[in-house]
Amino acid sequence: MNNPAISVIIPVYNTDIYLNDAVGSILNQTFRDIELIIVNDGSTDNSLNVLKEFENSDSRVILIDQPNSGSSIARELALGVSKGEYLFFMDSDDILDLNALECCYNRAVKDSLDMVFFDAVSFSDDANLNAQSFHYNRKGVVGEGIYNGAELMNILLGKDLFRVAPWMHLFKKELATKNELHFYPRIIHEDELFFSQLYLFAKRVGYIPKDFFSRRLRANSTMTTKFSLKNINSYFTIVKELEKTKERTTTLALPVIDKLISDILSGVAYQTGMLTFNTRVFVLKFILKNGYIGGVKIKSILVLLFPFTLYLKSTIIKPTLKLLKKL
Repeated sequence: MNNPAISVIIPVYNTDIYLNDAVGSILNQTFRDIELIIVNDGSTDNSLNVLKEFENSDSRVILIDQPNSGSSIARELALGVSKGEYLFFMDSDDILDLNALECCYNRAVKDSLDMVFFDAVSFSDDANLNAQSFHYNRKGVVGEGIYNGAELMNILLGKDLFRVAPWMHLFKKELATKNELHFYPRIIHEDELFFSQLYLFAKRVGYIPKDFFSRRLRANSTMTTKFSLKNINSYFTIVKELEKTKERTTTLALPVIDKLISDILSGVAYQTGMLTFNTRVFVLKFILKNGYIGGVKIKSILVLLFPFTLYLKSTIIKPTLKLLKKL
C-alpha cells in the first residue's frame, strides 16, 4: 500500500462531546489520501469509546492509546509513526473546513513548498469567553507569494501577527525530520517552539488567505487557563531552546530569533504582573541574568515592577480616555 500524501495527527484528552465535529471534519475532507493518527492521552471520559468507533468505521484511522503524558508526548509519538509526505496537526475540539487539506496540498505541490499556512476564526459555546479576542487573520499583510520562513516570520512579528497554532499549517514531514525537530516533552506551549523552528528552517512558505479553521474556545483549556508558574517555566524552556537553535540556523535567522525571544519575554513579564511578588522577582532575575532586559517592552517591565499600573489602567486610565473621546 502506498504511503498517504498527508498524515493528520490529533491528540485527545477528555473531549468526547466534541470528537464527532473534530474527527468528522477530517474524515470528510474532499482530499481523501490521508491517514488519521489519533492519540488518546489517558482520557477519563468517553473519548476512547468514541474513537474506537471511528477506528472501526474508517480504515484510514490509526488509534493509539497511552497513559496521560501530555500533548507534546502524544504528538511526538504520532509523528514517529506517521507515513505521510505532509503533516497536519489538528486539535480534538475544533473544526477544519472540508476543502482545507485539498487546497493546501495542491498549493504545496504546485509551488514546491515546505509549508503552507492559512487563517482561522474563533468561536465559543460559552458566553463568558470573548472569542473575538483571539485573532488569527493575516489578510492584507502577507501576499500569496513564496517566502523564506525566517523573512516571513520577521514580517509577521513586526505586525504582531506571528501565530504558531499547529492547526493553521500544513508542512513537509522532511522539514521536521531533516532538522531534527521534536515536541519538547512535558511542557505547555510546546507548539510555540516546534512551529517557530519550522519557520526558521523553511525555505519556501506560502500563504492562503482563507479562514479554513474554526477554533473553539472553552473554559479550562490551555488557551483560557489562568497564567501560572507552569506557563512561565515552559516559556523559559522555549527561550533556552531557541537560543540553541541559533547554532543551526542561518545568519538571516539570528535577529528574528532575538525578536521572537523579546516578544515571548515581554508577554511573560506583562502577565506575571498579576502574580505574587516572589514570582515577579523570579521572572525579573531570569531576564536580567540572561541579558534580555534591553529587548523586553517597557510597559511589560513597568507592569512586572509595579503591578498596580494594571489596576490604574483598568479603573482610571481607560475610563478617562473614553470620557475624553466623548467630549
